[in-house]
Amino acid sequence: MKHLILGTAGHIDHGKTALIKALTNIDCDTHKEEKIRGITINLGFSYLNLPNGESLGIIDVPGHRDFINTMVSGACGIDLVLLVISADSGIMPQTVEHVNIITALGIKKGIVALAKTDLVDDELIEMARYEISDFLDKTTLKNSPVVAVSAMTGRGLDELVTTIQQTMIDIEEPEKSNLFRLYIDRLFTVKGFGSVVTGSVLGGSIETGMEVYLLPGINQKFRVRSIERHGQPVDKVFAGDRAAINLIGMKSEDFERGMIISDKQLASTEMVDACITLFQHMAGIAIWSQVSFISGTFECQARLHLLNKDEVLPGEDAIVQIHLNRPAVLMNKDKFILRNSSADTTIGGGFIIDATPLHHKRRTPKLTEYLTRLSTNILGKNSLKELAAIELKKEFRPFTTLEIAEKLNIKLIELQDDMNEGELGFQRYQSGEADILCDTSYDQAFKENILKSIKDYHVKNFLLPGGLDTGEIAGKLGFGKMKPGKAYLEFLLSELKANNIIELHRGTWILKGHKPLLDKQTSDEISWLENLILKCEDEKPVLADIEEQCTKRKIHPYKLKTYLGLLADEDKIRFYQSDFIHTAVLAKCRKKLMAELVKYNEGIDIQAYKAILGGTKRFRSLVGDLLEAEKSITMQRGADFETRIFITETGKQIIDGDLS
Repeated sequence: MKHLILGTAGHIDHGKTALIKALTNIDCDTHKEEKIRGITINLGFSYLNLPNGESLGIIDVPGHRDFINTMVSGACGIDLVLLVISADSGIMPQTVEHVNIITALGIKKGIVALAKTDLVDDELIEMARYEISDFLDKTTLKNSPVVAVSAMTGRGLDELVTTIQQTMIDIEEPEKSNLFRLYIDRLFTVKGFGSVVTGSVLGGSIETGMEVYLLPGINQKFRVRSIERHGQPVDKVFAGDRAAINLIGMKSEDFERGMIISDKQLASTEMVDACITLFQHMAGIAIWSQVSFISGTFECQARLHLLNKDEVLPGEDAIVQIHLNRPAVLMNKDKFILRNSSADTTIGGGFIIDATPLHHKRRTPKLTEYLTRLSTNILGKNSLKELAAIELKKEFRPFTTLEIAEKLNIKLIELQDDMNEGELGFQRYQSGEADILCDTSYDQAFKENILKSIKDYHVKNFLLPGGLDTGEIAGKLGFGKMKPGKAYLEFLLSELKANNIIELHRGTWILKGHKPLLDKQTSDEISWLENLILKCEDEKPVLADIEEQCTKRKIHPYKLKTYLGLLADEDKIRFYQSDFIHTAVLAKCRKKLMAELVKYNEGIDIQAYKAILGGTKRFRSLVGDLLEAEKSITMQRGADFETRIFITETGKQIIDGDLS
């Protein structure tokens, strides 16, 4: 099933709404004021069930010049246009303006409905056909079929439906991104259900139960309760569908015209780079111009800054930076319309080439060349790697491939396929589901920052053989806040390790070959401390007593902590929580205990354990905790029976001499 939308276009009172009602039996003029004034003011929505089983969404747009902005919002996202021209009036001003807008929005498939044929004779109908054919010759609707119809008599309606069906077959659904976006063109409340929004799905898909964001905004998130497509309940809608979506929790005060819903939290922008084209027979514009900017349902005043020329004449193209007077959520390749500052004349249109540009304060030849190349390639299919490289250059961070595809407003598979061929011009890391991209210069800078962080740690902690763990490095580089940061860091660390630049030491990253820097005094103090601990023998070393001895030798508490860490790192002492013991003493106790435990399959009790080890109660408790932690013994404890101690398989290996 194809997911396509047809939009009407044409001068006021040429019979668009009447024709749609005759085709669908749905009256698109549903508002009271529209009934009174006899013109379409708001967008009207209906659908047409075709003989081949397809269903086509229809948007009926107003023809009155005062409602061109509404017409533009309706034209956004349509796949084919039904241009309605009254046979008794012919081509009129809004006919021309609508066709100009259709051309600017890149809509290339259309059908002309020569309406109100019941008011004229056959000779006038033929004259109108020639006039229309000549007019469309210079537009994107060239060679569009012309069908003579009458909503009053029913003439030509069957032929029009057949023509629509045939045109639909010829239309290839355009490639659209995976990102779900929908401009909200109407919001209303249904009693018992709450807020319902309607619009055309521009990309991606959405299904019931999913969460969507209301944008622009931060964390305005709502859950989809139900969806309708063409008046029928469905579980899912796709790009190209007209949809009505019931959102749980959304209120009318949350919404203002120009907002979208998306399945991702998207940043807003107040500045875009774009390529524009002025319509023929319009006044030229200067280097700085005030305009009205319309994209989808979004409309605002804007300042337009020419970047590659000082003036744009009618019919000419230009590269511009557009400064919006309020935030919008826009994407690369989005089409837009420009009207004059008073918003009463449509002067041109264009497409966005960079939705998040830098502020171009100076118009340099290099900038002009770059933006011209970008505008040339943005709609092409062979420039995705170049476009990705440009996006990666904008921020000093890694991106997932999906993030870049969404920024470029393309499908993920398109970018992946393009990257699989030829040189990239940036770094790509892949493993499992991870697919991460980074600008080459930024990638090198991140590696240098990793090495600097480890080196700085070594300088500050020159007595320690260890370094920084992965989490500490992530924190220092700010990777914890980035979506792909941690996965990207793992790639960098693995590469640096493979290149023999860094290595792992007891779970921490150190520079390759790093050793503690110990002078003679430090070595003597560490040896003295080790002997002090060793002399405790069958008594648990007491930290307070050791600190007192260190004070007498003028060893600062910070140094004591460092020395203990160094001894532990070299496996000279073994810690259990905050207590510690010399490993030689522990080894002696371990062998003595294992030699006895192996004799008793039923284990030994605490009294036997005491007799074997001797020493103080705290000493025996610490030894037991350490041996149980290393799994050489196991203790069975219970309220109803006496604690018993058993040797494990690990403990038996000690008897065989496999462990010391």
